[in-house]
Amino acid sequence: MKYLFTFFILTISSVLIAQDITMQTTTVSQCGGVFYDSGGEFANYGNDENFVLTICPENPGQKIQLEFIEFNTQLNADIVTIFDGDDITAPPIGDFSGANNPGLVEASDANTSGCITVQFVSNGSANASGWVANISCRTPCQDITAQLDSTVPDVNSEGEVLICAGGDVTFNGSAIFSANDDPNATYEWDFGNSTTATGQSVVATYNEPGIFVVDLVVTDTNPLGCSSTNSISQVVRVSPEIDFTGTEATDATICFGESTTITGVATIPQFEDCAPEIFDQTWLEDTPSTGQDTSYSSTITVDCYGPGQVLTDITQITDFCAVMEHSFMGDLSIILQAPNGAQVMFLEYGDGTDPGDNLGIPDQADNGNPGTGLQYCFSPTATQTLDDAAATGNDIPAGTYAALPSSSFDNLLGSPLNGDWTFIIIDSWAADDGTLFSWNLNFDPSLVPPSNSVVSEEWDADPTITNTNGNIITVTPPTAGEFCYTYRASDDFGCEYTQEVCIEVLPEIVTETPNDLFVCDSGTPPYIFDLETNTAVVLASAANASDLVVTYHNSQADADADVGAIADLNNYSGTDGEIIYIRVEYLDSGCYEVLSFTLNVAGQPNINPVPDLELCDDVSNDGVEEFDLSVQTLGILGAQAPTDFNVTYHLTFDGADNGTGALPNLYTNGGNPEPIYVRVESIGDSNCYNASANPVFSLIVNPRAIANQPADMEACDDISNDGFATFDLSTQETFILGTQDPTTYDVSFHPTQDDANFNTGALPTNYTNVNPNTETIFVRVQDPANPDCYGTTSFNLIVNPLPDVMAVTPLQVCDGEVTDGFAPFNLTDKVTEILNGQTDVNVSFHETPEGADMDTAEIFDGYVNTTPNNQTIHVRLEDAITGCYNVGTLALEVLGNPVANMPIALEECDDDLDSFVEFTLSDRDAEVIGAQTGVVVTYH
Repeated sequence: MKYLFTFFILTISSVLIAQDITMQTTTVSQCGGVFYDSGGEFANYGNDENFVLTICPENPGQKIQLEFIEFNTQLNADIVTIFDGDDITAPPIGDFSGANNPGLVEASDANTSGCITVQFVSNGSANASGWVANISCRTPCQDITAQLDSTVPDVNSEGEVLICAGGDVTFNGSAIFSANDDPNATYEWDFGNSTTATGQSVVATYNEPGIFVVDLVVTDTNPLGCSSTNSISQVVRVSPEIDFTGTEATDATICFGESTTITGVATIPQFEDCAPEIFDQTWLEDTPSTGQDTSYSSTITVDCYGPGQVLTDITQITDFCAVMEHSFMGDLSIILQAPNGAQVMFLEYGDGTDPGDNLGIPDQADNGNPGTGLQYCFSPTATQTLDDAAATGNDIPAGTYAALPSSSFDNLLGSPLNGDWTFIIIDSWAADDGTLFSWNLNFDPSLVPPSNSVVSEEWDADPTITNTNGNIITVTPPTAGEFCYTYRASDDFGCEYTQEVCIEVLPEIVTETPNDLFVCDSGTPPYIFDLETNTAVVLASAANASDLVVTYHNSQADADADVGAIADLNNYSGTDGEIIYIRVEYLDSGCYEVLSFTLNVAGQPNINPVPDLELCDDVSNDGVEEFDLSVQTLGILGAQAPTDFNVTYHLTFDGADNGTGALPNLYTNGGNPEPIYVRVESIGDSNCYNASANPVFSLIVNPRAIANQPADMEACDDISNDGFATFDLSTQETFILGTQDPTTYDVSFHPTQDDANFNTGALPTNYTNVNPNTETIFVRVQDPANPDCYGTTSFNLIVNPLPDVMAVTPLQVCDGEVTDGFAPFNLTDKVTEILNGQTDVNVSFHETPEGADMDTAEIFDGYVNTTPNNQTIHVRLEDAITGCYNVGTLALEVLGNPVANMPIALEECDDDLDSFVEFTLSDRDAEVIGAQTGVVVTYH
C-alpha cells in the first residue's frame, strides 16, 4: 500500500516540483512535497529514534498544513508529538501512535511563525511502516472592510440616495485589505430589492417605490473564502409615483361650442406598510396528547426602516392584531417574538389561570372546520389581559388587550425594527382546535421617514384653455373631436410625472333657418300643414344629417325637455300665427338646437312690377348674354317675406300658371328683347300662388362699343432731349372707331384705365406727355345713348431721343508743296470721335447747315476745303432705328509746313585723341526752330 501511494505522490511531486522530506532533526521551509518517517517512501522507521523536525512556510503570514494519509507506529511505544509552533516549547497539538492518525494538522491563527514542529521518539524493540503526510501552506483570512466609494446620483446630506421610480443607481465600491490588496477579489452587491450584481461598479434599477438598504460583501481569492463582515448599509429612497387620482374633467363629453372644467390633483402616496397584514388561514390543530406542545407560527418580514434602527420606545409598537377563533383558550400560549428573539406573552398555558373561555366563535366539532374569527389586538397601552376578560363570561369579546403581568412589551426594547417578527401559538392540551385567519403588526407611522412632497404642479399650455384658476382649467375646444390636456407635477426628488385627461367634443349641429309655412285661406278650418317639409330645409347644410334627430314641438319648453313631440307631421292642423319649435339633436347625446317657424294662413301672393333687365353685349355683339333672374325676386315680392314664397320665371303664361318650364336663375336669353312671366308660390302650399298674365319684365341686350387698338404714336425729341413732345391724339380716332359711325360714337383719351372706365379725366387732343419718353394713353369709345356699353383700348406715346452731338477736335492736314492753304481731308477719320460710343447712328458730312438738316449735298473723303487754311463743315447724326437726327460742326484746318534753319556746327575737344566725342544735339534746337511754335525737332 505504501508503495502504491508513493507512486501516486511521486506523480504529484513532479507536478508541484516540491522536495520530499524524511523525519530528521532539522528545520525546513516549504509549502509542498511529502513528509515521510525516517524509512522514507519504502522502508520502516528505525529503533531508538529521537528526531525533532520543524516545517515552516515559505512566505510570511502563511500557515503550515500536514495531512497524514497513512499512519502506523507501535501503539504507546513509538510516539509522534506535534507542536503548534517552531519548536517543542510551542503548545502541543497532540501525541499520536498506533493507528491513531493525526489527520489534517494546521498551524493555528495564533501561531505567528506559521510553523509546525514534529517530534518522534521510538523505542528499541520494534518498528513499523511509519507515516506519509502531504505538506501544504494556507494563508489565513485577512480583515476585509467593504466600502462604498461613490454613487450616481450622489448620496445626499442625510446619507441617502434619492431617485425616481424606474431610475438607476450606479454604485462604485472598493475594499480595505489588512494584509494584501487582492485585485481579483469579488464584489457582491445586494440592492435590497431582491436583485443582486457582481463587480466593483454596478448599476441597480429600482422599479418600485420604497426604502431599500444596499450592502456589499467583498471576498478575496484566498481558498478559505475570506469575506468582509461589515455592512455599508446604504439607503436608497425611491420616490413613489405621484398619484393623480381626482384629476378629471367635470364633463368627459361636451357639446360643440360648450366649455367644461378640468381639475388637476397631484398627491404623493405614503410608502407601503412596513408590516403588511398576513392573510394565511391556518388550522390550529389540537396537540395529539396533553403535555406534548404543538406550535404554530406566522412571520412578517419588516425591511423598510433604516439600517440599525431599533425599538427605543415601546409605544413605537401601536399594537398587533390577530383575527382568530379557538375553543377553550386555556390550553394556548400566545407569543410575539421580535427579530432578536425577544418575546412578549399574552396567554400562557400552565400559569395557573388557563381559562376555559372561547376566542371568537369556534366550531366545536374540533375537526378543522373554521368557526367565526374575531379580532384581538394587543397594545402596550392596554390595561386588561385576556385572563382578565375571561373572568367576566364564557367568550372573549373582540378588543384590545395587554400583555400578561409576568411579561411585558418592554422585553422588545432594543430589538431591530427590520427583520422577522413572528406570531407564535402553542397548543399544550389534547382537546379543542381553532383557526388563525390573519394578523398584522402596526408601528408608529412616525418611524417611517416621510414620503416626498409635490413641489410644482400645473397644466401644460394649450390654446383651447380659456381660463385658469389654480389647478382648475376651463377649456373650450373650437372643433369636434378628442382634446387632451396634460397635468404635470414634480416632487422634491426632481421626479416629473404627467397625467392626461381627454374630453370628447361632439360634432357641431349645423342647421339652416326653417321656412315659415303658408296655406291659402279657404275660409273654413282646418288648415293642414306639412311640417316635415322643413326637415330638409333645416338639415340642408349638415354633413352628418343621418346622425341628427329632428322632432317638432308646440313649445320651447317641450323642445328643450324633448317631450311632447308632434306625431303626424305631414297632416298637422295649425292656426294662423302659430309657432312650431324644431329640436335638432345629435343622436341621443343631449346636444341639441331649437329653431322655430310660423304657420301662416294667407291670401293669394302679390306680383309687384320690376324694370327690364338690361345687359351690355360682349365684343361679339351677337345679342346673347347670361342674365341672373334672381335679382328681380325681392322687387317682385315687395313686402312679402322671401322665406315664405318661391318665385319662378317662365317664358309663357301657361308655364307660369301651371308651374312648369321654370327658367334657371342664370339664364341665357333666346331673343332680344325677350319677355319673362312670373309665378309666386307659397312655400307651405303649392296651390296658393299667383301667375302673371302678361310679361312682368323683358331681357334686353344692348350693343357694345368697340375700341380698336391703334399703333403707338412716336415723335423725335427737340434739341433739349428732355423726353417731352406734343402729340395730336385725334389722328388716332379713325383707326380706333373702325367701321363704327363717328357721328354716333364718342372717342375720349384718358391717363388711366380707371379714368377710361369711369369716363373721367379726359385729355385734350393736342397733348404733351407728362411722363418722359414713354406714356400710356387709355381710350374710351361709347354711345352717349348707352354709356354703360363702352369699349376701351390703349396705346403708347413715345418720345425718341436725338443722337448726342459731341465737341470734336479740328481735323488737321499739312499744306502741300504749294503752300496755298488748300488740301484734301479724310472726313471719316473723325467718325469714331463724333459718335463717342453711340451705336445704330449714321454720320454724314455737309458744307451747309441746310444740307445737314435736309440730308442733301453730302461731302465725302477727299473733300478739299473751299476756304483757305480754316473752314467749318456740318455733321448730321441720324438714329438708324427711329430716324431722329442732330446736327453738329467740324473744323477743318490746313497747317503750313515748318522751316528747318541751318544751325552753326557743334564742336567738342578730343581729350583722348581717339576721334570720338559725345555731342548733345538738342543744344541746337533753338537755332533750328527759330521763331516757329509747335514744332518738334528730330535728328537723323
